[in-house]
Amino acid sequence: MYQRILTGAVLLGCAVTDLKCRKIYKAAAAGYLALAVLGQLARRTATVAQMAFGLLPGIFCLVVSWLSGQGLGYGDSVLVLGCGLSLGFWPCMETLFFAFFLSGLWAVILLVLRKAGRKKEIPFVPFLLAGALIQWAGGV
Repeated sequence: MYQRILTGAVLLGCAVTDLKCRKIYKAAAAGYLALAVLGQLARRTATVAQMAFGLLPGIFCLVVSWLSGQGLGYGDSVLVLGCGLSLGFWPCMETLFFAFFLSGLWAVILLVLRKAGRKKEIPFVPFLLAGALIQWAGGV
């Protein structure tokens, strides 16, 4: 429960700054990652292997960030690292699935309505927050 509250609070705060400033503060992302590690160590429910496995979605996002020239920002990727560590591999994967689906749907809507072009940047953290909320509600 602690991890969900932490994740929700951090994603909500970062979603607001991502919408307003198109920026993820490194200190917030790094602090979330540190608190996720401390939370897992304090609870002692996850093994080191499970924690490492939980990092895989975030590592994948970091690689995508690097390969795409930050098409997906590094801050977003560090938040995904924290989600994977905090929530676990499969909940993080479900959250990412919903986040990518919703952001893609939003991009299509913007294109169809001619409100944006193909190169328009959209903030990702609000979709990550929405994905987490959907995943916590039981998914689809």
